[in-house]
Amino acid sequence: MILREALSQAETRIAARGIPDARIEAELLLMHSLGIMKAELYARLGDALFPEENERFCHLIERRLQHEPTPYILNQCQFYGLDLYVDSRVLIPRPETELLVDTALTFMKQRFLQGQACSVADIGTGSGAVAIALALHLPQAKVYATDLSADALEVALMNCGKHGVLKQVHLLQGDMLEPLPHPVALIAANLPYVRDSDLPSLMPEIREFEPMSALIAGKDGLEKIDQLLSQAGHKLLSNGAIVLEIGQGQGPAVTALAKNCFPDSQIGLFPDLANIDRVLRVLPR
Repeated sequence: MILREALSQAETRIAARGIPDARIEAELLLMHSLGIMKAELYARLGDALFPEENERFCHLIERRLQHEPTPYILNQCQFYGLDLYVDSRVLIPRPETELLVDTALTFMKQRFLQGQACSVADIGTGSGAVAIALALHLPQAKVYATDLSADALEVALMNCGKHGVLKQVHLLQGDMLEPLPHPVALIAANLPYVRDSDLPSLMPEIREFEPMSALIAGKDGLEKIDQLLSQAGHKLLSNGAIVLEIGQGQGPAVTALAKNCFPDSQIGLFPDLANIDRVLRVLPR
C-alpha cells in the first residue's frame, strides 16, 4: 500500500465515525507514525508504506476511532505558540484559554514597568500551559502554579523543563490558593466550570478520556470559581487582578459572585472569537 491509499482509507474510516476534520486527523496520525512533517508527507504520497509503518499507523487510527483525543495519542498540543506534552492526566488546553493569557498579560504590562519584579499565580495549572505562557512573556515575574493533582504537576514539570522555565515557575501541590506562600499581583485560573447535568451531553472525547476533576464543578458549574473568589482576598496584593475563564452563559452569575466577595471592584467580561463571554477580570479597589 502506498501512503496516498493509506491516508485516504484512514480519512474515510474516521469520517464514518462522525469525527470532524477527518482529513486533518488522518494526516496528523500518519505524520506521527512516520516521524515526518506535512511537506514531506505530501512529497512521499506515492511511496510504499512498509508493513511495520502500516501496523503503527493502523494502531493509531484504531485509538482515534475509539474517540481518544488526538493530542493524547500524539502526546502533543499547541497552545499560545507553545508545543506542550499532554496525556490523560491533564485537560487538553483549548484555544479559547489563550484569551485568559492575553487578558492577564495586558493587565501585568499596564501595572508593571518592563523588568519590574512581580509575582503571579496560575491556579489549577494542569499541563502548565497558562503558567508557562505567562512566564515566557513576563520574564521578570515569579510564577506560582498550583494543582491538587500530583499527576498533573508531573506533566507541568515536564513542560516547564521543555520550555526552560523551571527556575521561574514554582509548582505547588494543594487546593486552589492555599499553597501560595504570599499574596501575588495576579491570580489567573481556568477552573472546572461544567455543570454536573451537562456531563452526558459532552463529546465522548471529553467525557471518556479527559480528567473529570478538571471539568465538572457541581450543580451550577460554579463551585470552584466561588471557592477561589472566596479565598482570593487574602492572596491578592493591593491593585492586583483576578482573571478567570468561565463557561458560556456564566457571566452574570460569576459577576454576582465576584461582587459579593469584592463589592467595590471593577469587573469586566471579555468575549472570545465566537463572541461568548469567556474571561472575567476583577480589579478590587
